[in-house]
Amino acid sequence: MEKNEETIIIMKNINKSFYGYKALDNVDFYLRRGEIHVILGENGAGKTTLVKVLSGLYSPDSGEIYINGEKVEIKSSKEAVKYGIAMVNQYPQLVEELSVLDNISLSLHDIGVLKSMWRIYDDIIRVSDKYGFRINPKEKVSNLSFSERQRVEIIKAILLDADVIIMDEPTTLLTTRERKLIYQFMKKIKNEGKSIILITHKLSEALEVADKITILRKGKVVGRVDGDKATYEDLIRLMFSKNYILRKSEFKKAEYPDENVLEVDKISILDEYGRKIIDNVSFNVKKGEIFGIAGIAGNGQIELVEAIYKLRKINKGDIRILGKSIRKYSEREIKRIIGYIPDKIPQAVILDMPLYENAILKNYDTSEICRNKISIDYRKAYEITDNLIKEFNIAAENPNVNAGHLSGGNLQKLVLARELSIDPELIIAVNPTKTLDYMSTEAVYRILNKFRNMGKGILLVSEDTEEILRLSDEVAVIYEGKIFLLGKRDEVDLDIMEDYMVRGEAKERTSIIK
Repeated sequence: MEKNEETIIIMKNINKSFYGYKALDNVDFYLRRGEIHVILGENGAGKTTLVKVLSGLYSPDSGEIYINGEKVEIKSSKEAVKYGIAMVNQYPQLVEELSVLDNISLSLHDIGVLKSMWRIYDDIIRVSDKYGFRINPKEKVSNLSFSERQRVEIIKAILLDADVIIMDEPTTLLTTRERKLIYQFMKKIKNEGKSIILITHKLSEALEVADKITILRKGKVVGRVDGDKATYEDLIRLMFSKNYILRKSEFKKAEYPDENVLEVDKISILDEYGRKIIDNVSFNVKKGEIFGIAGIAGNGQIELVEAIYKLRKINKGDIRILGKSIRKYSEREIKRIIGYIPDKIPQAVILDMPLYENAILKNYDTSEICRNKISIDYRKAYEITDNLIKEFNIAAENPNVNAGHLSGGNLQKLVLARELSIDPELIIAVNPTKTLDYMSTEAVYRILNKFRNMGKGILLVSEDTEEILRLSDEVAVIYEGKIFLLGKRDEVDLDIMEDYMVRGEAKERTSIIK
């Protein structure tokens, strides 16, 4: 392995297995000082496992780690910090009821960094101003947006005086503008001599920031390329051993009668404190249509889809499915006519149950699965699950594997497979590809497009503006519980769309608002 005085981390012959599955297979990895090193790979390739070994969250089965030329054993995240390694997780790990200052103070004190609160306060202001993060140390975390919480985690890593910052899918749920802020930070801190390890499934992101790219496939390193020499096609070939790009012809829309599958009619929803979180919202989803709602997390989109799925009470207005008020549907009927892919996938599965039981949660009492209305035909359930594993390319040895042993991306595919297997009339998909690699994302897009062209209605709720503009026939934005209808996909301007996402209005009012 190539190394010199500028190499800060060397990982040699790293092996790690879980329940007989080899997540890392003799992996070599090195990182230079002042370098952004991207780790790419499909779901289950071993990316997160590798950095968890480096950050002390996992112990390798075998292999060696060197930091600044010294062989080390990293047995905990606290030890990793002492070696100058900090990790910014995909989902910020902060205490909601505490302030930014309190959260960062706790982290510093936990590893033995003793500073007065006013010194930490000043440090947060200094770092926030330096990188354009605009974080108020006194603000309670529960009041922060997802993007702001992520910036708090980054500030924490800097104040831990880390030489190496590991960033695990940091831009998955960010707007274009928020992503650019993170890119600017990475490039700036690289120029200060710090190093970044970036895990991402976005090829465009890797090409945007990487000095070096390491590609993993099935736990093995299959390629290393310089960022300035890599191409989109090269990365796809190395990640998947084959090319596949969704063709525009696959997006041709089949024509269906102008009939609504879903009608949301002037609904309002109150939270548990009596505050209005959905305010007089109306829109329709037609047969053979993908209706896309873009929005930053926390603007009421989760409460809206939960109301449609009959998980939350409507205070005013009505919701109709196939012309019938949801008040007249039983919860069981709703679950048969709506396929629901939620934002928090672990809540949609039972982690300590095998895949074949998770796969039949919505149709276990049907004649296909339930024999004589008495007992479940587990042989049939196993067969159905095995077919879903193959059809949706779920990385599992067999249907007996517990759901909790799957990666986040494969859990996402499991839920998608189950929800679509019931042949619903309406599909609600919330951030359906946020944890998926390129190939799996393309597969989900093909599937959603296929169901649209079968005359199904699809409500797509996503924080990914590219996803919304690529898939949707009609586009809307949700901001502070209000819906802004922007029109057909080809008519929507990205800058105006993101203006509505961050402030509820465009800089210049236009006629696109209905």
